[in-house]
Amino acid sequence: MTRCTNCGTRWTFKEKLRKSFSFDRGMPCPHCGEAQYLTWHYRKKSSLITFLMLLLFFLPTFFNASWQAHVSVLIPTLIVGIFLQIHTFELTDKDDGDFWNV
Repeated sequence: MTRCTNCGTRWTFKEKLRKSFSFDRGMPCPHCGEAQYLTWHYRKKSSLITFLMLLLFFLPTFFNASWQAHVSVLIPTLIVGIFLQIHTFELTDKDDGDFWNV
């Protein structure tokens, strides 16, 4: 459950989805306006999930599968990957800096 670290208000699925597709480092809390950032731990988990999604997508290639197999793997992988990334959100009120410099 994702909550603002300043006011403690729970973020909705729509707000988390919007933040996940944003390239901005911080996003203001929709309730108190305080800037919220993704934690270093979340960014680490998110990159692992993205890597696994890519691995699963290209897995049918190793078995010389058809394009239908690629599509049948791609759609569930995308749905599960986005679901996992949205539901594992962790927020902080401090910018942890670059991913590689922490």
